[in-house]
Amino acid sequence: MCQQGQLYRKPLVIRGSNLLLGVLLISALPTVLHAEEPHQSVRLTNGHWPPYMENTPPHYGMISRIVSLAFGKNDRPVTYGFFPWSRAKLLAEKGFWDGSVAWTCRPELLRYFHFSDPIVEHNYVLFYRKDKDFDWAEVEDLESNRIGLTQDYNYGDEFEEAVAAGTISTEVTTSDESNFRKLAAGRIDLFPMEPAVGIEMLKTLNLDDKITFHTTPLQSDYLYLVLSRRVPESERYLEEFNEGLRKLREAGRIEELINTSLPDLPTRYLEVENGDAQCGE
Repeated sequence: MCQQGQLYRKPLVIRGSNLLLGVLLISALPTVLHAEEPHQSVRLTNGHWPPYMENTPPHYGMISRIVSLAFGKNDRPVTYGFFPWSRAKLLAEKGFWDGSVAWTCRPELLRYFHFSDPIVEHNYVLFYRKDKDFDWAEVEDLESNRIGLTQDYNYGDEFEEAVAAGTISTEVTTSDESNFRKLAAGRIDLFPMEPAVGIEMLKTLNLDDKITFHTTPLQSDYLYLVLSRRVPESERYLEEFNEGLRKLREAGRIEELINTSLPDLPTRYLEVENGDAQCGE
């Protein structure tokens, strides 16, 4: 009987162990099923425009760093892909990437993109050779000059209207570096460029001893993050970015990054007079 009793009780012990194990597993399931997953990375095209944007880790330029920090306020990681500007815009426009860094407000882009709150102000100035006697005040003063432009850039309404009317002679290329080389070689007379970017590029090209810029701004505007309307999550990304950007600005972090990254640039080149900071929506 004792032996039979042991044989009878043994299955009960096993079933009890299995039951206990099952209870433990079931109690653990809610924790596993409801564990918060890491946020999906927002994928942004980018380009070479140092010191604002560049394919150099860890921060990828000042504006890229601001974008990463703003998304980071909502624990949203950022992945950058670096391309020529035309391709960067097209990839984001078609929704192959979530958006792009960083663009000025242009009516034709509103069809394809949501524009963020403004990230930073910036100006364009006219670069010219140091051996050239150059001065200007009005767009009409530029009509006797050959002016190099870079494809897909926006140089301001008044200038763009003069170009469209044919009153200004222009040559368009696909890169800023090409325009600076053409300027140094005398193939063009002027080239509009953001001063901090132009100064940095001239140093890299060893042309800073030959080229300078006029202090009168050609254009004053803001730079924005754009997010593709073809991406379902774009409005959520936009809300997260704007919230994070506001927190950075309120904490003085953006001003700190500008002062650190652009120590030689006078503040007047980071001011927009009578400009509407919002683009579209």
